[in-house]
Amino acid sequence: MIFELDLPLEYRLEAGWLARWAEALMQGTALARSCRQCGRASFVPERICDCGCSEGSWKPVPGKATVIRRTSGLDGNFGFVRFDGADTCAVVALEGFEAGDRRGELIAPAGSLPKLIIRPIHEEVPD
Repeated sequence: MIFELDLPLEYRLEAGWLARWAEALMQGTALARSCRQCGRASFVPERICDCGCSEGSWKPVPGKATVIRRTSGLDGNFGFVRFDGADTCAVVALEGFEAGDRRGELIAPAGSLPKLIIRPIHEEVPD
């Protein structure tokens, strides 16, 4: 059984503490959050580090990533990636990737919403 409903929604979301990160994404650049206590760099930023510290600073990272896992679906191709200079992983949209592509670079999204999108670059996977 399927129920069809028309649910128009209008809302406004404030970026809050993620404003600098979102602004960087819109320009196609990457900012990680570096924990003040242990130095762990998270990209996508985490408000509270695994060590329990909630204080950190913004750290530019290169915007290049290694694809660890990938999947395809009705909404496109996605990857679980680790950005160079970050200690965490992120899920991103993969734009223009072919089967053997393992490296990508962050690009600025089209439109007015910040999105994590990478395009392939042809270079060796770092150690």
